[in-house]
Amino acid sequence: MPIWSAEIKELEALYSSLKGQLPELEKELEHLIKTDDENVALLYSRRCLEVIITDLCECELKRPRKTEPLKGIIDKLKHEEKVPSHIIASMLNLNSLSTFGAHPKEFDPEQVKPVLSNLNIIIKWYLKYKTQKVESAVKEKEEEHEAEKQKKAEEPATVVKPKNKTVLVVSGIVLIGVILIIALDLFNIFRKDKFEDIRDADGRISIAVMPFENLTGDTTLNWFQRGVSSLIINGLGTSSELAVRDDHTMFEVMESMDQVYTAAVSPSLAKEVAEKVKAETYIRGSFQGREGQYRIMANLVNTQTGDIIWTHKVEGNLKSSGYLSLADSLCNEIKDYLEIKALEQVTDYDFREAYTKSAEAYRFFIEGMNSILIRDEESAIQSLKKALEIDSSFAFASFYIAWSYCYGDLGWEECVIWTRKAYNIKDRLPSKYKPWLELWYACYISEDLQDIIRYLNLLEKSDIESRLLWFDLGVTYYDFPKQYEKAVEAFEKVEEISLERGGDWEYILFYDWYGRALHEAGKYEKEKEIYETGLRLFPAGKDIQWTTCDYIKWRQGVCAFSRGDTSEGNKSIKWYGLRLKELGYSESLTEWGTGLMYDEANIMDKAEVHYRNAVKLEPENSYRIANLAEFLITNDINIDEGMELIEKALETEPENWYRLMIKGWGCYKQGKYEEAIQLLRKAEEISIGFNYDLHQQILEVEQALAGKNKQ
Repeated sequence: MPIWSAEIKELEALYSSLKGQLPELEKELEHLIKTDDENVALLYSRRCLEVIITDLCECELKRPRKTEPLKGIIDKLKHEEKVPSHIIASMLNLNSLSTFGAHPKEFDPEQVKPVLSNLNIIIKWYLKYKTQKVESAVKEKEEEHEAEKQKKAEEPATVVKPKNKTVLVVSGIVLIGVILIIALDLFNIFRKDKFEDIRDADGRISIAVMPFENLTGDTTLNWFQRGVSSLIINGLGTSSELAVRDDHTMFEVMESMDQVYTAAVSPSLAKEVAEKVKAETYIRGSFQGREGQYRIMANLVNTQTGDIIWTHKVEGNLKSSGYLSLADSLCNEIKDYLEIKALEQVTDYDFREAYTKSAEAYRFFIEGMNSILIRDEESAIQSLKKALEIDSSFAFASFYIAWSYCYGDLGWEECVIWTRKAYNIKDRLPSKYKPWLELWYACYISEDLQDIIRYLNLLEKSDIESRLLWFDLGVTYYDFPKQYEKAVEAFEKVEEISLERGGDWEYILFYDWYGRALHEAGKYEKEKEIYETGLRLFPAGKDIQWTTCDYIKWRQGVCAFSRGDTSEGNKSIKWYGLRLKELGYSESLTEWGTGLMYDEANIMDKAEVHYRNAVKLEPENSYRIANLAEFLITNDINIDEGMELIEKALETEPENWYRLMIKGWGCYKQGKYEEAIQLLRKAEEISIGFNYDLHQQILEVEQALAGKNKQ
């Protein structure tokens, strides 16, 4: 535990209190409270201060910070009395001490404590400052509004018409909108991505590598100042995502500035060099240590702003042949980090956050995720397994393999195996994503309904903007606790995110499951609209096999009958028959699917006719027999006949959990409670994953048994 753990706890409390209000500060603070490294602690303390000072510069000094040093702005804030003097003192103290992390030099780890204490004081003041700003802005707008009303009231009376309620509502909405925009502006919600402006015209991240600073005091290591930068240049130069300024260019530019290329450069000179070679970023670092144990520190810096984007360190012996491995290790870390950042900018928002340190693994991950979106789950599994071969602790790669087996209907046993693998390495993910893996674990392994609902509720409150997450929440609400209104709300969140991103989501499963949830919630008009959107994006009948698009078109028939539109429903039945005939399916399957369409539309007499026709056409088909048995038992149409049918179906598959469940439920309806509970529990033991209907049946039979025993 670091010696500054008490100070970190205070900052953790602040971090929790500002969630969602100040995203840029929150991001830097998150890095800070998770580190045990003294250099990184100083670095991110400084970056937190930079976020605050940059905002104060814009709000109080009415100008952008650009590349001006922090101390200069703090002095101006002090001179113009924009910030209380005790806060200025903390700012100056923090700025002075934190430079040891931004430009690595020897320092005492005890010095981290006052840095964190000062940061704590500054952030507390800053939160009050932002709140007062919002309140002041709102009050100002309200006063302007009142003044305008007063002005109108004092004007000579002419023909006065009563103000329409609609106008009043709109005026209120406009005022609220103005207030909201002010609040968002004050809290800097619309921050630019730090990588947005560090690309060349061709989209690559441009980099210059400076000679490193020798802080060892050992002049025999001066050769490594240029040596390490040359190794990094050569290593990064192989990346297609990066535009690295070569050794020769760097030599010529520094020579023209009367600077020795083999010597370390100051921060201001490094910025000037980077500007001359037209690099939007540069790497500057140092190495220190003695007696065979050395540390190399590297910082990636934004040329325009001077902000440190990323920092890393490696340790080893520079006076042995291992120095090459040490430099390679540093180079690979830099390369992977930058390539991942470059790839993130062209990757779908829904799976951009992947949390791997390997760019190559990330490439395979992106490939796999793109396959998931086009419903090629088999290819997705292959790509994601390649990502895992490179990074065995890549939790999301394991998770989406489980996803592919689940949503691709490629094997429930494999889904469980990969869910467990992802769960076992869930600590590689940020805390906000861990409940998602906990949810899948509860659904498929622990099979605990209370945990399922608990993690669903937790994820609902998260700020995750991945449509894949919200889609999965909708499916889980639908399938497990069968809370259909909640499922609809989750799918509506997907619609909301899609609208913000400029269009409909091109993932066919979304329209399938959203429609199902709307149907169960009785929202048939919206269901109809969702199916139409899905089929506009993915027309049915275009493939040589039955697809999700065809299933959605089939569901249009269910929806039509449920709305009372018999004409449209009959058209769907006709299309369905022709489509199956085109694909070479049996007439029995056509009858079964037609019966199911009526069944889901709650037209039971017609459903029964078609289910019976399906069995007549294939009297030995155990699936058709089991289906008719379930229909007769569940709907109390003919329980005895249903029991005869399910016995016949079990002869071919005696360990089929679903058929055991049907028989168990039939036994319950016949009053055979002991036999019923044995069959249902056996079905529960065999089945994979939590099943709500089976769970409820067991509870009902247990209650019946308890009541019987009391008599």
